[in-house]
Amino acid sequence: MPKSLRILAIAVFAGLSTTACTSSTTDTAATAPEGTAVATPAGTVDTSVFRGIDYDYMVFETPEDLAKAKGITSVLTAEVKGFSQGRVVSSTGLEEKRVVMKVSLNEILKGPRDGGTFAYVELPQPTCAGDIPCATVTDFTKAIPAGTKVLVFGEDAPEIAPPSARLTNNNAGRPAGTRLIQPNPQGLLFESATPTGPAVVGAYEQVENMPEAWRKNPSAGIDGLKARLKTAKIGN
Repeated sequence: MPKSLRILAIAVFAGLSTTACTSSTTDTAATAPEGTAVATPAGTVDTSVFRGIDYDYMVFETPEDLAKAKGITSVLTAEVKGFSQGRVVSSTGLEEKRVVMKVSLNEILKGPRDGGTFAYVELPQPTCAGDIPCATVTDFTKAIPAGTKVLVFGEDAPEIAPPSARLTNNNAGRPAGTRLIQPNPQGLLFESATPTGPAVVGAYEQVENMPEAWRKNPSAGIDGLKARLKTAKIGN
Protein backbone atom coordinates (compact mmCIF):
# COMPACT_ATOMS: atom_id res chain seq x y z
CA MET A 1 0.00 0.00 0.00
CA PRO A 2 1.20 3.57 -0.52
CA LYS A 3 2.52 5.48 2.44
CA SER A 4 3.69 9.01 3.01
CA LEU A 5 7.16 9.18 4.52
CA ARG A 6 8.95 12.26 5.78
CA ILE A 7 12.58 11.90 4.73
CA LEU A 8 15.60 14.08 4.35
CA ALA A 9 15.63 14.82 0.63
CA ILE A 10 15.07 17.57 -1.88
CA ALA A 11 13.84 15.60 -4.86
CA VAL A 12 14.78 12.33 -6.48
CA PHE A 13 15.32 11.40 -10.11
CA ALA A 14 11.94 9.70 -10.17
CA GLY A 15 10.41 13.19 -10.21
CA LEU A 16 8.77 13.15 -6.76
CA SER A 17 7.66 16.61 -5.67
CA THR A 18 9.07 18.04 -2.45
CA THR A 19 8.44 21.35 -0.76
CA ALA A 20 9.85 21.46 2.76
CA CYS A 21 13.27 22.53 3.99
CA THR A 22 14.75 21.49 7.30
CA SER A 23 17.72 22.26 9.48
CA SER A 24 20.28 19.64 10.37
CA THR A 25 19.45 17.81 13.58
CA THR A 26 23.06 16.85 14.27
CA ASP A 27 25.86 18.97 15.67
CA THR A 28 28.62 19.70 13.20
CA ALA A 29 31.70 17.62 13.90
CA ALA A 30 35.26 18.66 13.27
CA THR A 31 35.96 18.47 9.56
CA ALA A 32 37.17 15.05 8.41
CA PRO A 33 38.63 14.20 5.00
CA GLU A 34 35.92 13.29 2.53
CA GLY A 35 35.59 9.56 2.10
CA THR A 36 36.62 8.76 5.68
CA ALA A 37 34.02 8.21 8.39
CA VAL A 38 34.78 8.91 12.04
CA ALA A 39 34.90 5.71 14.08
CA THR A 40 33.29 5.83 17.53
CA PRO A 41 33.63 3.21 20.29
CA ALA A 42 29.86 2.94 20.74
CA GLY A 43 29.05 2.38 17.07
CA THR A 44 25.78 4.24 17.54
CA VAL A 45 24.02 5.40 14.38
CA ASP A 46 22.14 8.72 14.26
CA THR A 47 19.54 8.45 11.50
CA SER A 48 18.22 11.98 11.99
CA VAL A 49 20.44 13.18 9.13
CA PHE A 50 18.19 11.27 6.72
CA ARG A 51 14.90 12.87 7.69
CA GLY A 52 13.04 15.96 6.56
CA ILE A 53 10.88 15.85 3.40
CA ASP A 54 7.64 14.14 2.39
CA TYR A 55 6.99 11.80 -0.48
CA ASP A 56 4.89 8.72 -1.17
CA TYR A 57 6.23 5.22 -1.63
CA MET A 58 4.93 1.67 -1.75
CA VAL A 59 5.25 -0.26 1.53
CA PHE A 60 6.59 -3.81 1.29
CA GLU A 61 5.36 -6.16 4.00
CA THR A 62 8.62 -8.11 4.28
CA PRO A 63 12.31 -7.65 3.43
CA GLU A 64 11.96 -10.63 1.12
CA ASP A 65 9.17 -8.90 -0.83
CA LEU A 66 11.26 -5.76 -1.24
CA ALA A 67 14.31 -7.73 -2.34
CA LYS A 68 12.30 -9.55 -5.01
CA ALA A 69 10.62 -6.40 -6.34
CA LYS A 70 11.21 -5.74 -10.03
CA GLY A 71 12.62 -2.26 -9.47
CA ILE A 72 15.25 -3.44 -7.00
CA THR A 73 18.41 -4.16 -8.97
CA SER A 74 20.85 -4.43 -6.05
CA VAL A 75 20.68 -6.00 -2.60
CA LEU A 76 23.95 -6.06 -0.67
CA THR A 77 25.48 -6.11 2.78
CA ALA A 78 28.55 -4.02 3.52
CA GLU A 79 30.40 -1.86 6.02
CA VAL A 80 30.42 1.93 5.81
CA LYS A 81 33.76 3.43 4.85
CA GLY A 82 32.82 7.09 4.60
CA PHE A 83 30.99 9.91 2.84
CA SER A 84 31.87 12.35 0.08
CA GLN A 85 30.17 15.23 -1.68
CA GLY A 86 28.29 13.90 -4.69
CA ARG A 87 26.83 15.29 -7.88
CA VAL A 88 24.27 18.05 -8.34
CA VAL A 89 21.05 18.14 -10.36
CA SER A 90 19.95 21.66 -11.22
CA SER A 91 16.76 23.03 -12.73
CA THR A 92 15.01 26.39 -12.64
CA GLY A 93 14.94 27.58 -9.05
CA LEU A 94 16.13 24.29 -7.60
CA GLU A 95 19.50 22.69 -6.94
CA GLU A 96 19.57 19.12 -5.65
CA LYS A 97 22.78 18.09 -3.94
CA ARG A 98 23.80 14.52 -3.17
CA VAL A 99 26.13 12.75 -0.76
CA VAL A 100 27.84 9.50 -1.74
CA MET A 101 28.29 6.77 0.87
CA LYS A 102 31.23 4.49 0.12
CA VAL A 103 30.82 0.97 1.48
CA SER A 104 33.10 -2.05 1.64
CA LEU A 105 31.20 -5.01 0.21
CA ASN A 106 30.45 -8.02 2.37
CA GLU A 107 28.06 -9.95 0.14
CA ILE A 108 26.03 -9.20 -2.98
CA LEU A 109 22.68 -10.94 -2.65
CA LYS A 110 21.16 -9.54 -5.85
CA GLY A 111 22.60 -7.58 -8.71
CA PRO A 112 25.76 -7.36 -10.82
CA ARG A 113 28.99 -8.80 -9.51
CA ASP A 114 31.84 -6.93 -11.13
CA GLY A 115 34.52 -8.10 -8.74
CA GLY A 116 34.94 -4.71 -7.10
CA THR A 117 35.66 -4.26 -3.39
CA PHE A 118 33.46 -1.22 -2.85
CA ALA A 119 30.01 0.07 -3.75
CA TYR A 120 28.75 3.66 -3.88
CA VAL A 121 25.33 4.64 -2.55
CA GLU A 122 23.81 8.01 -3.51
CA LEU A 123 21.88 9.82 -0.79
CA PRO A 124 19.77 13.00 -1.07
CA GLN A 125 21.32 15.91 0.80
CA PRO A 126 19.07 18.36 2.62
CA THR A 127 19.19 21.97 1.48
CA CYS A 128 18.07 25.05 3.38
CA ALA A 129 17.59 28.60 2.14
CA GLY A 130 19.86 29.63 -0.68
CA ASP A 131 20.74 26.04 -1.62
CA ILE A 132 23.03 25.77 1.41
CA PRO A 133 23.22 22.19 2.71
CA CYS A 134 21.68 21.62 6.13
CA ALA A 135 23.21 18.19 6.69
CA THR A 136 26.74 18.31 5.34
CA VAL A 137 29.20 15.55 4.51
CA THR A 138 30.65 16.13 7.97
CA ASP A 139 27.22 15.59 9.55
CA PHE A 140 26.77 12.29 7.72
CA THR A 141 30.32 11.26 8.65
CA LYS A 142 29.63 11.91 12.32
CA ALA A 143 26.19 10.26 12.29
CA ILE A 144 27.23 6.96 10.66
CA PRO A 145 30.48 5.63 12.20
CA ALA A 146 33.11 3.89 10.14
CA GLY A 147 32.61 0.14 10.13
CA THR A 148 28.84 0.32 10.61
CA LYS A 149 27.10 -2.67 9.02
CA VAL A 150 24.59 -1.72 6.34
CA LEU A 151 22.02 -3.53 4.20
CA VAL A 152 21.06 -1.80 0.95
CA PHE A 153 18.08 -2.50 -1.32
CA GLY A 154 18.31 -0.17 -4.29
CA GLU A 155 18.28 0.60 -7.98
CA ASP A 156 20.83 1.98 -10.39
CA ALA A 157 20.97 5.77 -10.22
CA PRO A 158 20.27 7.47 -13.58
CA GLU A 159 23.31 8.85 -15.36
CA ILE A 160 21.29 11.38 -17.35
CA ALA A 161 19.50 14.38 -15.86
CA PRO A 162 15.70 14.63 -16.12
CA PRO A 163 14.21 16.85 -18.87
CA SER A 164 14.80 20.59 -18.33
CA ALA A 165 17.55 19.87 -15.79
CA ARG A 166 21.30 19.56 -15.91
CA LEU A 167 23.72 17.25 -14.12
CA THR A 168 27.05 18.57 -12.85
CA ASN A 169 30.03 16.88 -11.21
CA ASN A 170 28.60 13.54 -12.32
CA ASN A 171 31.55 11.48 -11.05
CA ALA A 172 31.87 13.31 -7.74
CA GLY A 173 32.26 10.94 -4.80
CA ARG A 174 33.08 7.87 -6.87
CA PRO A 175 35.64 6.60 -9.38
CA ALA A 176 34.69 7.66 -12.90
CA GLY A 177 32.11 5.37 -14.42
CA THR A 178 31.40 3.45 -11.21
CA ARG A 179 27.76 2.46 -10.74
CA LEU A 180 25.75 4.46 -8.21
CA ILE A 181 22.96 2.84 -6.19
CA GLN A 182 19.92 4.78 -4.96
CA PRO A 183 18.28 3.04 -1.97
CA ASN A 184 14.55 2.38 -1.64
CA PRO A 185 12.96 4.30 1.28
CA GLN A 186 12.60 1.02 3.22
CA GLY A 187 15.87 -0.27 1.90
CA LEU A 188 18.69 1.45 3.76
CA LEU A 189 19.25 -0.28 7.10
CA PHE A 190 22.12 0.10 9.55
CA GLU A 191 23.20 -1.88 12.59
CA SER A 192 23.48 0.37 15.63
CA ALA A 193 24.81 -0.34 19.10
CA THR A 194 22.32 -0.09 21.98
CA PRO A 195 22.61 -0.81 25.73
CA THR A 196 21.01 -4.21 25.12
CA GLY A 197 22.98 -5.15 22.01
CA PRO A 198 22.90 -4.50 18.27
CA ALA A 199 19.71 -3.21 16.66
CA VAL A 200 18.71 -2.65 13.05
CA VAL A 201 17.70 0.95 12.35
CA GLY A 202 16.20 2.41 9.19
CA ALA A 203 17.69 5.47 7.54
CA TYR A 204 14.45 6.80 6.04
CA GLU A 205 11.76 4.62 7.58
CA GLN A 206 12.10 3.66 11.24
CA VAL A 207 12.06 -0.12 11.64
CA GLU A 208 9.57 0.09 14.50
CA ASN A 209 7.09 1.70 12.09
CA MET A 210 7.49 -0.98 9.42
CA PRO A 211 5.23 -4.04 9.10
CA GLU A 212 5.78 -6.76 11.69
CA ALA A 213 7.84 -9.03 9.44
CA TRP A 214 10.62 -6.42 9.37
CA ARG A 215 10.91 -6.55 13.17
CA LYS A 216 11.45 -10.29 13.72
CA ASN A 217 14.47 -11.25 15.85
CA PRO A 218 15.94 -7.73 16.01
CA SER A 219 18.99 -8.83 18.01
CA ALA A 220 20.16 -10.86 14.98
CA GLY A 221 21.13 -7.57 13.35
CA ILE A 222 22.12 -7.12 9.72
CA ASP A 223 23.55 -10.65 9.56
CA GLY A 224 20.17 -12.04 10.61
CA LEU A 225 18.42 -10.17 7.80
CA LYS A 226 21.07 -11.35 5.35
CA ALA A 227 20.48 -14.96 6.40
CA ARG A 228 16.74 -14.54 5.82
CA LEU A 229 17.28 -13.14 2.36
CA LYS A 230 19.69 -15.92 1.45
CA THR A 231 17.15 -18.50 2.59
CA ALA A 232 14.53 -16.80 0.41
CA LYS A 233 16.87 -17.09 -2.60
CA ILE A 234 16.33 -13.56 -3.77
CA GLY A 235 19.43 -13.50 -5.95
CA ASN A 236 19.79 -13.61 -9.71
